[in-house]
Amino acid sequence: MKRIKLFGLLLSIIIGGAVLFAPQPSGLTADGQKVLAAAVFTILLWMFQVMNSGVSAVLMMGLMTAAGVKPEIAFGSFAAPSFWILVCVLYYGCAMQKTGLAQRLSYYLLSLFPGTFTGILAAFFLTGLVLALGVPSMTVRTAIMVPIAWALVKSLGLKPQSRSSALIVLTAVQMAVIPGLAVLFGSLFGPFVDSMFKTGGFSLSWFGYFKVMAVPVLILCGLILLLNPLFMKPEEKLRVASSFVKDKLRELGKIKRAEWITAVVVVISIAFWAAGRIHNYPSFLIGIFGLAALTLFGVIKDEDISGGVSWTILIFIGGAFGLANIIQQYEITNWLAAFFLPAAQNLMSNTVLFLLAAALVCMALRFLDSMGFVVLSVLFLPLSEITAAQNIPPMVLMAALLLPIAPFWLSYQNVWVAMSEGITSNRAFNSAQRLKLSTVYAGASLITIVISIGYWKLIGIL
Repeated sequence: MKRIKLFGLLLSIIIGGAVLFAPQPSGLTADGQKVLAAAVFTILLWMFQVMNSGVSAVLMMGLMTAAGVKPEIAFGSFAAPSFWILVCVLYYGCAMQKTGLAQRLSYYLLSLFPGTFTGILAAFFLTGLVLALGVPSMTVRTAIMVPIAWALVKSLGLKPQSRSSALIVLTAVQMAVIPGLAVLFGSLFGPFVDSMFKTGGFSLSWFGYFKVMAVPVLILCGLILLLNPLFMKPEEKLRVASSFVKDKLRELGKIKRAEWITAVVVVISIAFWAAGRIHNYPSFLIGIFGLAALTLFGVIKDEDISGGVSWTILIFIGGAFGLANIIQQYEITNWLAAFFLPAAQNLMSNTVLFLLAAALVCMALRFLDSMGFVVLSVLFLPLSEITAAQNIPPMVLMAALLLPIAPFWLSYQNVWVAMSEGITSNRAFNSAQRLKLSTVYAGASLITIVISIGYWKLIGIL
């Protein structure tokens, strides 16, 4: 075992044990203290990547059961509609990647823009936005877009870890992640947000989410595309030969039957989700039918069921879904709220300061949560109780937490940036360049929140 993992394991045991055997905190039940100890222990395992994150999630559910949580609650998230939405849309992403449809869309969109830095970055934005409609997995989108970005860097003769290389690859990662936040099921955060709204007793529709998030996400992407080249100024101007993309499209050949089938299933599903307020059927229903259709027509095969998606991610996120429900049921969120709600209530008179403070706390807590799911549940559930009393819709609060959810000052904070380091063998950018553009992202997300408050007031949400 590597030293960092051994250190993480020992720290998890020490801090988890300290929480378990400490005098019972005021405002927390004895069972709640046991649940909190199990949660802290697991979060530290995730933070230091001591073991497979899916196995850690399973261990957490076992510890929760030992702490007195009923098994049907500890493991109940795997029967929840949000989990099955996640399963189905991940297989959609598998189909798009396997058939080559996602790569075809990426290269086609790249061909629509001039071969300059501005054109390339804009193409990656549009690619990420289009892929998000059918590939909700940010991991899959990163796996598609970063190799294309790295191939561009190498084909253009740009030096490894040059400012030009860092600009292209890191912006490609951001555009693989952020545009998907514009629609409810455009990222893996979507099903989790849907689950938390149900836990908190709030209603949430596809269109209601889109109305709040779409414009702010576009603003944030625009700021990133504008600011990244300013703070990571390329060494020289760039012109990409048009033959690069044409050659890639030629290699893919004509659109195949499997691509057409996948495209039809994805488009029908998007229409179904968008029309949720009209037909009132649960969102996971079309995913189940779509997965069945992809299997029936041979797009998804038997081997894809086991290896086409990451079951580590599925089990991990299923465990995170359950954690949000458990800490709510045992009133741990209320206990945690006692530490920061007084300060939050002091800021409630100023919506701008309150939402900015929530975003800053979210970014700070991301140093303790490598995926962001636990941060969302810890902050959203208690804060939503006081924002509701101040006529701040829960989706506006969620927007202030989602916009800054993907910092990457340290690689472990952002699995997609860590993926890009692996894909490029740590040659695309260095740590200083990563730190600089992460700071740019943090600043852009805060600016976006301020601008979005005006937008939300303009459309009558605030």
